[in-house]
Amino acid sequence: MAKNSKTVEYFEGAYHDVAILSSAGVEVALEHDRPANKKSAFEPSSQPKGKPSAAVPDESQFPSIGGDILSWGDGNDFPQRMVDLYNQDPIIPATLGKLSAMIQGQGLIAVLEDIGDDGKEVVRPLVGPANIVAEIQEFISNELFQLYLREMAADAAWFFNGWPEMLVSKDRTKIVQLHPLSAEEVRWCRMRPDGSLPHVYLNANYPRNNSESASTVKINAIDPYRWDAVDWLRESSFYNCVYPISIPTPGKRFYSLPHHYSLVESGWLDVHLAIPAFKKFLMKNQMTIKYHWKVDKDYWGSMYGEKYTKGSPDQKRAIKQKWLNQMNKQLTDVSKAGNSIITDVTWDPVNKLFKDHITVTAITDTMKDGKFLDDNMEAAANIYYALNWDPTISGYQGGGKGGSRSGGSDKREAYLIALQMIKPFRDMVLQPVLFTAKYNGWKAAIPKLGFRWRDTILTTLDTGAGTAKKVS
Repeated sequence: MAKNSKTVEYFEGAYHDVAILSSAGVEVALEHDRPANKKSAFEPSSQPKGKPSAAVPDESQFPSIGGDILSWGDGNDFPQRMVDLYNQDPIIPATLGKLSAMIQGQGLIAVLEDIGDDGKEVVRPLVGPANIVAEIQEFISNELFQLYLREMAADAAWFFNGWPEMLVSKDRTKIVQLHPLSAEEVRWCRMRPDGSLPHVYLNANYPRNNSESASTVKINAIDPYRWDAVDWLRESSFYNCVYPISIPTPGKRFYSLPHHYSLVESGWLDVHLAIPAFKKFLMKNQMTIKYHWKVDKDYWGSMYGEKYTKGSPDQKRAIKQKWLNQMNKQLTDVSKAGNSIITDVTWDPVNKLFKDHITVTAITDTMKDGKFLDDNMEAAANIYYALNWDPTISGYQGGGKGGSRSGGSDKREAYLIALQMIKPFRDMVLQPVLFTAKYNGWKAAIPKLGFRWRDTILTTLDTGAGTAKKVS
């Protein structure tokens, strides 16, 4: 039998390749793709009146794919590739889905906001001119607005960026709809010499298209830092306009970088994605191997004499192959199940001991030993940390070192804390709604008009109810 010289087993994956260095006992995960994004400068500052000041950077600092599109990542494919990468993991998409659902809550309601005599905030049911109240209620209860909330909450959780589109009525007196554009299909234009970003480009086929493609749609964008943004839109000639929203992240001027992308940069996502590949390899290649046989080189001469020692390489190989076939037949014969294997020993006169020519070693079942279990739990914990999500809400109980508290009280408290932590995301989604309230004259007619999020929360048993409604 020819000697097997293959000491490295290599397995290709969609995002990670796995190499097994058998002779060295080393397992390696090789990442061959990851989304790309570059660092940039600060966001422009704002002023209460006049034009906001803005530092205009050298265009060479930012990647370009040609045309007028400001690339999102070096290949203009950051969101697409981040989504593809995250979808390989069992935790990230589900957790981001929970986060977006929490941001949306039970929806928005319009209320009156006031300050009581004791200095505390007071929230009352909405009252005001009947036609204005009816218009507000129709706007926020419309199924199209529910679609806006759902999609913008998802974009906020996944990308920290959003580009909702505002549709203006023919007489330019009302914003009649907030239309959610998919964040991964939107790109900024290149910054103008005065520091402005006057429009965006919409295309469902990024990164394959540019600003000159026939399928690319150019949409005007409002500057949320303008103090006269309402008048500017009312006096413009177009009827649809993007209102950009984002969670600011330091060092990212045009496209915010989600905090959870640190999973990629830190390598913890590599670990979490590599472990299933290792497990699959072990199950496929090692679970069926129960014993390792080591045959001493002197065995063949003592067993077959000069027929082996004076034989040609092909003759020696034929002897070994015949022996292997005999042993395989004996071990796989059902009628001989449970039989023992008898191996020869000889006396070594030099070392004065009996020498085993065949050593049989049982291979430990690594799956029963829980191989990589601790690594998997540690990687999962770091994923939850990066997502800023208390894992007890998802039922994660950790390991012996990570704690195992996941009872009702822990879930309830973790959920209440999470509600406070998502306020910046809710404010981000609410910003175009507040702009709409000004543009449509709702705020002028009802000065104390405000919007609050509705939530259903778990309660303790002593309250007499399992859940309670909360407005925040």
